[in-house]
Amino acid sequence: MRVLVIADMEGISGIETVDACAPGHPEYPGGQERLAAEVNVLAEAAFAAGASSVSVIDWHAGGGNIEAHALDARVRIVAEDLSSGYDVAFLIGFHAMAGTRPAFISHTMFRGLALEMDGRATGELGLLSRWAGEWGLPVALVAGDRAATREAEEFLPETPTLTMKLAQSWDRADALPVERTHAALRAEVARTLGRPEGWRVYRPQTPVRFRLRPREGAEVAARLPWLTREDGGWLSGELPRVKDLIDLIDVLSALSGAEQRAELLRRLRDDPVAGAALRREEAAARERAARENPWP
Repeated sequence: MRVLVIADMEGISGIETVDACAPGHPEYPGGQERLAAEVNVLAEAAFAAGASSVSVIDWHAGGGNIEAHALDARVRIVAEDLSSGYDVAFLIGFHAMAGTRPAFISHTMFRGLALEMDGRATGELGLLSRWAGEWGLPVALVAGDRAATREAEEFLPETPTLTMKLAQSWDRADALPVERTHAALRAEVARTLGRPEGWRVYRPQTPVRFRLRPREGAEVAARLPWLTREDGGWLSGELPRVKDLIDLIDVLSALSGAEQRAELLRRLRDDPVAGAALRREEAAARERAARENPWP
């Protein structure tokens, strides 16, 4: 029994602030420790239930958050590739889609993106469950904050969920006691792996029809040949696979980041001395906007 864990960070046990998920922030190493600990708890329970292997995709912010030395020696960090063949997937540490309230760090892939797939507002749980479905890979469990588990109940209605925290605002949450959530995770992994008849595959509709609305980089993105500009800032298209859509969103994320950096450079040319203050000002403005009015 080959187990795949897809691990995000915002919904991990004990993480209560956005800063714990932000590389470079003083709280981030503590968030990394909690992420590795939760993967280890799941792996321990999976091996005890008879798993032959446990692999983990580090999903948060492009990877690099899970340090190999912090993991159970039997666990492998793997690339975003399902062709190797797995028997069952667990989605842990997840957050709700962009615009969800109340929800902890709600977004879809990157901040400032709204997504619809097959005419339905969709987040990362919808994308990942359907990507797994393309390979016939069932999902046995979803864990994250309460908004994420509500979303899972809609997009993965036959899959059990575990709630790890409740949002107090976009950037803060009240986490349930880690000992309690880890005990619940062990019990749920043992239960679900013992009942493979309860695993469910969520196959996507193909071709995949979608609409995207990025807050930054829309003008550049509209030049991509497989996107059509629509009213309201939306870009629409059709792709053969869900993984193609995930890859496209990664491209849009890079374009958005490039546009922000270009604007920063333009402003710095006008007043180079103000560079440090300008960076602080823009970071604070982004945080305020995210708290007060998460996209869309």
